[in-house]
Amino acid sequence: MEKLTLVLAVICIAVFSLMSCAMAETGTAGNAPDYSQESSWLQIPEITKDVDTFYIYSTAYIESSFKEGSPDYATLDNEEMIAGAIGEYVTNASVFEDSTNVFVPFYRQAGMRFAGEISAKTGDIDAALSGISYNDISAALDCFFENYNNGRPFIIAGHSQGSAMVKYVLKNYFKEHPEYYKRMVAAYPIGYAVTKEDLEANPHLKFATGESDTGVIISWNTEGPKNVEENAHNAVVLPNAICINPLNWKLDDTYASADENMGSLVLNEKTGEYEIGDVGADAQLILDRGVILTHAKATPVELTDYFGPESFHDDDYTFYYNNIKDNVAKRIAAYKADAVDAPDYSNAACWAQIPEITKEVDTFFVYPTEYMAANEGDPDYAPLDNPEMIEGVQFDKLALASVYEDATNVFMPYYRQAGMMYAAAVGKETGDPRAAFATIPYSDITAALDYYFEHYNNGRPFIIAGHSQGSGIVSLVLAGYFKEHPEYCERMVAAYVIGFAITKDYLEANPHLKFAAEESDTGVIISWNTEGPRNIEENASNAVLLPNAISINPLNWKLDETYAPASENLGSFVLNEKTGKYEIGDIGADAQVVLSRGSILTNANSEPVGGDVFGPQSFHNGDYTFYYNNIKDNVAKRVAAYMADK
Repeated sequence: MEKLTLVLAVICIAVFSLMSCAMAETGTAGNAPDYSQESSWLQIPEITKDVDTFYIYSTAYIESSFKEGSPDYATLDNEEMIAGAIGEYVTNASVFEDSTNVFVPFYRQAGMRFAGEISAKTGDIDAALSGISYNDISAALDCFFENYNNGRPFIIAGHSQGSAMVKYVLKNYFKEHPEYYKRMVAAYPIGYAVTKEDLEANPHLKFATGESDTGVIISWNTEGPKNVEENAHNAVVLPNAICINPLNWKLDDTYASADENMGSLVLNEKTGEYEIGDVGADAQLILDRGVILTHAKATPVELTDYFGPESFHDDDYTFYYNNIKDNVAKRIAAYKADAVDAPDYSNAACWAQIPEITKEVDTFFVYPTEYMAANEGDPDYAPLDNPEMIEGVQFDKLALASVYEDATNVFMPYYRQAGMMYAAAVGKETGDPRAAFATIPYSDITAALDYYFEHYNNGRPFIIAGHSQGSGIVSLVLAGYFKEHPEYCERMVAAYVIGFAITKDYLEANPHLKFAAEESDTGVIISWNTEGPRNIEENASNAVLLPNAISINPLNWKLDETYAPASENLGSFVLNEKTGKYEIGDIGADAQVVLSRGSILTNANSEPVGGDVFGPQSFHNGDYTFYYNNIKDNVAKRVAAYMADK
């Protein structure tokens, strides 16, 4: 068996000895760390890699926290915590060493007794983290970014309480510091639940969907059959938890046998050294509990009152050690490849359109899916020079974005969009295709927005708009980017999120956003998806239509089911088969909101999209063109209302 080098452990023991002396001499109980001092770090590494890891260790202040009169938080000279942090470096944090420079700060962590009491009262550990512990970690992060990181990409990781802290940092610190968050390769909060509610309340956070997506969260908790069968209480498993399988990197319950395990980290009792071995650690995701079930041959955690009768909490990392190591390398490689290929929006070639400025208002338009990725071996995301995408964008300028040209200056960035087949597969697996848009496409569009606002917009009011994938990305921008940039959001005339569902749940989770109520209100979202009778009657699956969707009628601009006949249609954008040119015509495109489905029903005389992705009679391709002149008229009315108001 391959042996894990323990030179680091020896170094750490030496550090432990020095630190114990230094802290005893210079600190009093309860003093905050000074992260400009090396003694406040378990490890400040030699820089040999071009990516860093910031690791937060788990609860090591355990037995001494139960002694009468013990403080709720460990003092920095607590020997039990220091020894535990050193041991955890060897078993957990070392997994990041091959690919990154690993930084580990000491911090005044919540004791097991206190953390358990808080969790029992509140159902979560956040209240125990939010004061002393978070103050320490945020100070350590400040020091790390200002003095050590030097602009490198980074991973943030932890275990147990450390992972709960990682989650708290993602929700708070990185919301306040988007300039750092942009460089995050991934977050590994392993051994503490990430929940659906965490993601809904924090739309800037995305959970991993595979083995190499970046800017995402990777998390799981490992349990044996008894915990699962008894639905046992486990302090680190929360309701609606989400896990990814650490062997096959899937979000479904596909079983991964121990044959897929590249090697666990095990202690050789004879030599006292850790080695790579085999403990039969298989993995299967239990969806209704949000944990990983394993049949590994190992001893479960002894603290059954906290973790249940068969938790493998201590082995969340060690069971899957080499698979995690391999995964870290893959995500870093994907991040670097992405960084190399990322658009430079200071280059005009990265824009499909930079207009001459002739209007008082702009439109920033995000085009729909034009890259199919239908052939085996096609990349999941289109490179900027993909001819299929470029050709499609030319049509999008003509048939979609042109609706904004009479009233605004229309900007259109190129971006590396998700392929149709990949987005559909992700949507089927996760329930929302935006999981495929939230990484590379979102990163490109937010970079384009940064450049647009800093160099092109010059303080003008603006519309943001899109279609299909473009609208899915716009919905992410509204929830994330504009929450981070309220100074831009306050100049938004409207957002036309056409061809991708806006839902009631989305609006509840983003109270800074509101849906349109009529034809000329401003600062609002306008959205619909267009379908024929068969989709409605069969309640067909439609990839762009999510549960609890909301639509506004594009003919009468009402939210109720008031029918708008085709006589209210000012003109559709249609192809003249004789001339081969597009012109304004009449295809009988009426419109009625179907409240139970959240879409627009039409009886237009047109061929549907059809297929498995959109249902048998979707008019996804007609969301703009069916109501072309009505949209153009509506854009003018909202711009006029905004300008009159301002």
